[in-house]
Amino acid sequence: MPDYLVILQGAWIVRKSRSVSDAMNIAVAEAGKRLSPDLDFVEIDVGDTECPQCHSPLKSVFMVSGMALVGLIFEMKVFNAQNEEHAAKIAKYEIGKRLQKIPLEVIDVRNIR
Repeated sequence: MPDYLVILQGAWIVRKSRSVSDAMNIAVAEAGKRLSPDLDFVEIDVGDTECPQCHSPLKSVFMVSGMALVGLIFEMKVFNAQNEEHAAKIAKYEIGKRLQKIPLEVIDVRNIR
């Protein structure tokens, strides 16, 4: 059975943030706390969004009045899955179970063997 790298994105709300970089750091730290210790091997990062005008990458953060919406990327290796769909379901279930009320979407599934 093959192994897969599953990439998910999720929307994280940060309240009472002083800056965009502060909001990004808080979002990654809070997500990491919820995934620890069971899923501490999941990579967490802030996603990128393409600027519609100049097509340069921008961090996926929207901040208004001290409240921010941060787009997070979660990367998880799934071993011995039957196929790509099965690997995506496993990753979404395991991460989603620990990040309740956080919407998750599968971005990509890659075969790593």
